[in-house]
Amino acid sequence: MRSFLNPFQRKRATETDEAPSTTRAKRPTKASAKAATESDEPIAKKAKANGAIAPPVQDPAMYSEQRFQTFFQTYADPDDPKVIGTDGIQRLFEEADLSLETAPPFLLAWTCKAADFGAFRSEEWQKLKELQIDTPQKLKAAMTDLENALYSNIPISDEGDGSSARGSSKPKKAPSTSASGATYNKEPLRKAVGNPQKGFKDFYIFCFNLMKKAESRVMEMEEHPSYKAVNKDLWSMTLEFCLALEETSIAEWNEEESWPSLLDEFVAWEKKRIQTDSQGDVTMS
Repeated sequence: MRSFLNPFQRKRATETDEAPSTTRAKRPTKASAKAATESDEPIAKKAKANGAIAPPVQDPAMYSEQRFQTFFQTYADPDDPKVIGTDGIQRLFEEADLSLETAPPFLLAWTCKAADFGAFRSEEWQKLKELQIDTPQKLKAAMTDLENALYSNIPISDEGDGSSARGSSKPKKAPSTSASGATYNKEPLRKAVGNPQKGFKDFYIFCFNLMKKAESRVMEMEEHPSYKAVNKDLWSMTLEFCLALEETSIAEWNEEESWPSLLDEFVAWEKKRIQTDSQGDVTMS
């Protein structure tokens, strides 16, 4: 399901075959995105030099309503300014230093309760206002905090900028948010993942509904030779299967229990792979 779950990868793979448009509207630049956080300081200095009362300099770590509006507009589609499409999402993730090939695109969609994968409508983007996210850096901090909480049970703390290493056995102290400029309102995310297992299950089911077609009851599979689609029951039982494996191993798996045939086939395939690997190790020794 790799290509299915990563439409951004498919898009990049086909970009070289498409002729570039010569009439596309000019996109806002990265410099224009920074202008909302940096333009106040020169104005203040100039006003002070002239003996005038300078307007207050906006701290980029503090939330700004104007910067929030600019944040969306910077990445919005020139042909539809009320939507951030795949091009805008790619640019945003590049500037936020977030991966498009792992969890963050899905986590952001879950946070915004997006209706479609690969697009964010302006009304969906408003969910980020409660989190006071108005820069790519704050978005990275929030998505990393959320990923750590759901995948590694690392609590979302008041300290740090979302840079705790995933997979750590305990939270790591990170630089101050005020120093990194990545301060955001963490309380809504804390509530969403107060129970990490329940939060992950909600996120997991959301991903099924996000990726299937609106009129369909199943999620299509593009690369499996035998199975063409996954229904909600199979999707849910796959999560139960993964949780069950935390208590036992594939080698000790009870084949008499009732599981979907796709999961039974996976168990048989994995046992065969383990046996083949162990035989190879014996031969090499």
